[in-house]
Amino acid sequence: MVTALVDAIGADRVGVRLAPLTTLNGTVDANPIETYTAAAALLNRHRIVYLHIAEVDWDDAPDTPLSFKQALREAYQGVLIYAGRYNLEKAEQAINAGLADMIGFGRPFVANPDLPERLRQGYPLAEHDPNTLFGGGEAGLIDYPSYQA
Repeated sequence: MVTALVDAIGADRVGVRLAPLTTLNGTVDANPIETYTAAAALLNRHRIVYLHIAEVDWDDAPDTPLSFKQALREAYQGVLIYAGRYNLEKAEQAINAGLADMIGFGRPFVANPDLPERLRQGYPLAEHDPNTLFGGGEAGLIDYPSYQA
């Protein structure tokens, strides 16, 4: 499928998101480091524009092993994005260590429409309401306030 996409629209318009350590819907890989490192190497050969890794982000989820992140970085030399339970400190560590080029802040962005400013200024982050994340009406999508200093 990646070959078909790259051939059709160009590698500079193809990005891939993988969720290597999830157990959602029973998708458990017995050898995730081998499997996803091989996938990253294949995607590197296709020169896709980015590889986005969705780390598991439920409350008691284990952290993604450093050895796994190092193996992915070695296998894939393009833009590498991580997302999942990142705060400013963890994001800066990943970027400064060369493990990631970008960090996605999904849920914090939902509850903090001014997230970049809050991070820059060290303001506290609002918590999202998990009951409003998927489906429903406008509540939880457009009603979180900006920080008032």
